[in-house]
Amino acid sequence: MDNLFLFMFLTFLLVASISVCLIRKVLHAVIVFGIYSLVMSIVWLQLGSPDLAITEAAAGIGMSIIMVAVVTKLGRECQ
Repeated sequence: MDNLFLFMFLTFLLVASISVCLIRKVLHAVIVFGIYSLVMSIVWLQLGSPDLAITEAAAGIGMSIIMVAVVTKLGRECQ
């Protein structure tokens, strides 16, 4: 059962990483990246590494917040 969830999560990570490269709107790509980071932290937790899961979640959330701030600032400057 654990292997099935792990396979599903890894498949989602593969699809999310490809979609981040293909999405045209930057804000949407940042949102998908945030979801990617959340799922990656769940994968680390499933693999028995809670310290890496916490680090991934913190770094992913931090980077997502910074990227959203930059994207919204760039969007305002372009208008």
